[in-house]
Amino acid sequence: MRGIGLGWLVVAALAAACACKQNKSGGGRGTGTGTGTGTGTGTGTGTGDPAACAAIGSKVETLYQAAAERTKMTPEEVKDNVAMVVVECRTAPDRVTACVNKATSVAQLEGDCLGPLDDEGTEGLQFKDR
Repeated sequence: MRGIGLGWLVVAALAAACACKQNKSGGGRGTGTGTGTGTGTGTGTGTGDPAACAAIGSKVETLYQAAAERTKMTPEEVKDNVAMVVVECRTAPDRVTACVNKATSVAQLEGDCLGPLDDEGTEGLQFKDR
């Protein structure tokens, strides 16, 4: 009888120990310190003449028109894309105009000359009210 009682006690202790080890994802209240590094991007004003951005409009339109023939882009989409490039050019005219003048395709234009677009669509906020 004594062996059975001790056996149950051992089984109960093991079950409790296993249950505690498996519950690792809880709302703990620990504190700690750590170090880390990161990178970021910022906005600012570029150098150059913003009026130069109007001059690249025809080159940008030519690139988007060529792409429209292959991709079935509508005239409205071409117009919107050209406007997007010109607006972004105004933030850094020297950099963007030099890059656009070297571009030979929309892929090169968008990949090398323009800032990246995010997955949430918040890039459109920079063009609001313009």
